[in-house]
Amino acid sequence: MKKAFRVKGTHCRACKALIEDVCGDILGVKRCTVDFGTGNMVVEYEGKPDWNALKKEIESLGKYTVEEA
Repeated sequence: MKKAFRVKGTHCRACKALIEDVCGDILGVKRCTVDFGTGNMVVEYEGKPDWNALKKEIESLGKYTVEEA
């Protein structure tokens, strides 16, 4: 299954890599793809990932905000 989000504050490949890495730490997330130009993020998952934990982890990086698309 897939779920879409909008991540504000992305502006480079380093942002993309950092967010994708953090997403991989969330139980149930199989893959995360970020388009740093648009801020679109698609998460492929199985089961029931903790979406609040995902949002919290990304926002804890300090410069990003996450909303469901």
